[in-house]
Amino acid sequence: VSTVGGAFYLKQWGPYNISIWDTAGREQFHGLGSMYCRGAAAVILTYDVNSLQSLTELEERFLALTDSASADCIFAIVGNKVDLSDDCTAPPDENRPDKAGASCGPKVRKQVRAEDAIALYKKILKYKMLDEKDVPAAEKMCFETSAKTGYKVDYLFETVFDMVVPIIVRQKAEGPPQTVDITDYKPAKRTKSGCCA
Repeated sequence: VSTVGGAFYLKQWGPYNISIWDTAGREQFHGLGSMYCRGAAAVILTYDVNSLQSLTELEERFLALTDSASADCIFAIVGNKVDLSDDCTAPPDENRPDKAGASCGPKVRKQVRAEDAIALYKKILKYKMLDEKDVPAAEKMCFETSAKTGYKVDYLFETVFDMVVPIIVRQKAEGPPQTVDITDYKPAKRTKSGCCA
């Protein structure tokens, strides 16, 4: 599904409802990005495989937004629009017979390699000060999809959901995070002092 503006989806995953916020990378949503990421169990950052500039912008605009995600957030880097690239190997989507033979559209030169996506994933880990051996491998968290044809979109979400659900279940079992509510803070009453009281 292509997104023109921001969108919210609720996906049933087994007994769980997974909420998905999609800002479509639009600049007008950039200021709200930290709100969308706040407490997120997973963040899927998407770029156009046919535009190196889109990967650069992804890093420049969205890296800092990961600050508001949960501490054990899972990150996925997704190259989209593989159906348009000159090395498109996307087979027709077997779940959509109406798209048979239409999985690869007009060809453009693919500008972003898998190694570029892996490098961005590793930058995120470094930025978040995460050790590579404590998180899913970069090769497992970098995907290439086609939103137009549906190529590997289900696989992407299945992979991410399968990793996220156990984290959410564990967090619920541990209970709410220990926080201090500062809204109940009451300043000390002022007392008059001095010789003229």
